[in-house]
Amino acid sequence: MTRLSRLLSCAFLVVTVALAGCDGATPRGKTEDVVAQIPFAPGERLIYAIRDAAGTRLGTGTLTVVERDGHLALRQTYEETAPPSGLPPSTDGGSVDVDAKTLRPLAGTRQIARREGDIAPVDGYTWTYGEVSGKDVLRSTAIRYGKSPSLKEITLRDHYYDNETSLWLWRTLDFAEGYNRFYVSANAVEQEQQTVNLSIPQRETINVPAGTFEAWRLIFRSGRAVRTAWVNVDAPHEVVRWDNGDVIFELESSGKR
Repeated sequence: MTRLSRLLSCAFLVVTVALAGCDGATPRGKTEDVVAQIPFAPGERLIYAIRDAAGTRLGTGTLTVVERDGHLALRQTYEETAPPSGLPPSTDGGSVDVDAKTLRPLAGTRQIARREGDIAPVDGYTWTYGEVSGKDVLRSTAIRYGKSPSLKEITLRDHYYDNETSLWLWRTLDFAEGYNRFYVSANAVEQEQQTVNLSIPQRETINVPAGTFEAWRLIFRSGRAVRTAWVNVDAPHEVVRWDNGDVIFELESSGKR
């Protein structure tokens, strides 16, 4: 697998790579619900340039919001910018259904095609959220190329959100300097959960391809990792920049589908 394929395969999981590590190293605090508003609506379309630390463009990410059966479907697709001639691009895409008012997750799917040689074998993931004996559970199935399916059920801690909705979740906060909260990130792909500490130390001016923005600087801690995102001060509070330690997302355009 090329370095580019590895980077693109990690791009979509957002918090998984960015905040992986020993959960015990996370600052301690009581988890709580963090959604205070839903600033996005069905039809929204955000496009991101994905670059490495040197500024080389690796791929393009597209985020869309769709209304489905009274819920929201939060969809992401990522594709390698320039695969070698005649070879398929590495791609990564999926969707998570969530409650339209609380962002509580319901179910999700994801497919990753990492190029290996002249093929791009596909890994597939499906998951659902439910209740067993009064406890919320995450049931996930991973079908990885060349391996037997992996099924797992996790009993979830309180105040959880789906990891792969992070680029929407971070837009729903009660933004203020000095903000400091804890929540649980449920990760169906890695079949685990983590406590995330989210704080807002300040506002900053950020330049990205979509323009210049006044943005809240968000700091994430989970395990020993510390990562940063910048969220537009003005509604609908788009994530304008996200540095997950491996790749950098920068907002390129926004609009309607």
